[in-house]
Amino acid sequence: MKLFLTHIIAFLSICSFGQTVSDRTITIDPNLSVQNYEHFKRLTLNSPDSPIEYLDGFKFEWGYTYKVSVRETKLRSTLSDGTQYDYVLNHIISKTKVSDTTQFKLFLDPSRYYHKVDSREQLMNITLKLINDNIYLYFDNVEIEVPDHLKIIFNEIVAGKTSRLGHFIFINEKRIRLVHL
Repeated sequence: MKLFLTHIIAFLSICSFGQTVSDRTITIDPNLSVQNYEHFKRLTLNSPDSPIEYLDGFKFEWGYTYKVSVRETKLRSTLSDGTQYDYVLNHIISKTKVSDTTQFKLFLDPSRYYHKVDSREQLMNITLKLINDNIYLYFDNVEIEVPDHLKIIFNEIVAGKTSRLGHFIFINEKRIRLVHL
């Protein structure tokens, strides 16, 4: 009965709003990426088989590859940022930990916004926040462990002098380690 009602609701939303709704299975990669959004930068999901950037109802953990069932809604018109689909999590099919030696790339950018900000917005603009001597919180999302031999170059990024592509490995679901810049 519940499945029948779900299908009826989906059918009515298609008829009344001109949107296409379907259930799909997609893969979500074990790391997020920095996206240059309309007015700021943010971390988004990666998928080899979907343009998904955000998944309503999904709690991402670093270092795990997911297979998920989603409700995909093709929007009637493309949003100003290029978004064409909306996604809602149905359920997680599988969650698989990747090897601790798996390397991935992540762009390191010290600023969230493209423009200069006034003093009231400065704290929100900072993407790399020092937790302790060698650990930083990036985009308020993931801890980055920085080895001593990379601190000088990394501190140039933190100071806003440069942005760089970093190579990382997974430590746990909340922390990654920089291995190369």
